[in-house]
Amino acid sequence: MDKRILIIDDEASVLSTLKRLFRNKPYEVFSALSAEEGLTLLKDQSVDLIISDMRMPHMDGAEFLSIVKDRYPLTERILLTGYSDMDSTIKAINDGGIFGYLSKPWDVDQLLSLVENALDQTHKNRLKNRTLKRFKKQNDALGEDVERKQREMAQSAEFVDHAFQKLQVSYDVTEQMLINLLDLKLKGQRNYAGKVSEIAYQFSKVLGFKKYNKKILVTAARLQGIGKIGVPDEVLAVPLDLMTEEQFSLYRQYPVNSACTLMSYSAFEDVAQVLFEQKEYIDGSGYPGHLNGEGMSDLGKVLSLILDYSELRFGVVTGDFLNHEQALKVIQSNGHRYDTSLIPALSSLTLEVEFLEDSSEMVLPLHSLRENMVLNKDIYSDNEILLLPKNSILTEKMIGHLMTIEHNVGDKMLVSVRFDHKS
Repeated sequence: MDKRILIIDDEASVLSTLKRLFRNKPYEVFSALSAEEGLTLLKDQSVDLIISDMRMPHMDGAEFLSIVKDRYPLTERILLTGYSDMDSTIKAINDGGIFGYLSKPWDVDQLLSLVENALDQTHKNRLKNRTLKRFKKQNDALGEDVERKQREMAQSAEFVDHAFQKLQVSYDVTEQMLINLLDLKLKGQRNYAGKVSEIAYQFSKVLGFKKYNKKILVTAARLQGIGKIGVPDEVLAVPLDLMTEEQFSLYRQYPVNSACTLMSYSAFEDVAQVLFEQKEYIDGSGYPGHLNGEGMSDLGKVLSLILDYSELRFGVVTGDFLNHEQALKVIQSNGHRYDTSLIPALSSLTLEVEFLEDSSEMVLPLHSLRENMVLNKDIYSDNEILLLPKNSILTEKMIGHLMTIEHNVGDKMLVSVRFDHKS
């Protein structure tokens, strides 16, 4: 079946040029002279790729692709833009989640290559989505025990439900609510989640990740254990290497649980995709889907390595805590599981998560907080709900959220922070 492409441009000559360019390709090409016309066409016609011009009347390409992302998230998007449109292009990258962009006049070979790669990514998106839906269906069919656990926990932790109902519109608070819920299930998971996310943050800095990928990786690292809420307590109490085959069969479903928990919440959609891959390996030996390197995203490969390293460091695998060098040795001995180009970056981590001697501690009012300060202590609300965990790296959004809470309760807050010199 031919791949279907939709081209949007308010200049008929550009549409004609692009149609001629794809004439000898196995593509079925649709076109529209405006964003509004394109949205109307998409209601009746499924496509595999959308190519949109930036400058169009009534609705520009950035706004159009943002709408398309919300309505058709599995279809990749390419933007055609001019050099003078870079601010709008950046907006399209952030809001529209575009696969790529080309400046006019475009290079034909570059455009054809970009289109081919984008179509391949759409295929992977849909394959992965089908896999997720299949696992979700299986998970729902076997989910009675999970629901029973959640009901029991809700009865013993009503404040968590109250926090969710009151503050679910907040990305950060929802994230903390999920971690609170996991910590109620398995004490110590909040602290473990903080350590894993700190490792992910350091790793993303070493690799030079852009802001969005860094955010997705760190959030996925912090929420990697959410699916364990559906695993029986007696299984979670056993180190991985000591589990029976039956216990491990129950345990290895947790990545699916994690992804299914978050995939219906649009703010966590990209995080859910990465969480599904957190225990997959490039040689196909991982679980739950036995994906190989081609079927895994780049962030999935990174999280898989980070999580295995963390589990070795913090006693999840054998019950014994390995030091940095011991954990690396185990990772290197299983190098066939990982993208080996990532291992040198892992070797360079300094793990401020454990060694905090080289830092300066301060207790400050909220108006004195700055980005990249690190929390020395957990911050709780008046009703003992965790707002931000220790070792969180402050952002403007976090500081603004704390100021809003301070204003609402009417009491001044003092926060213990530090600057890590090594970071």
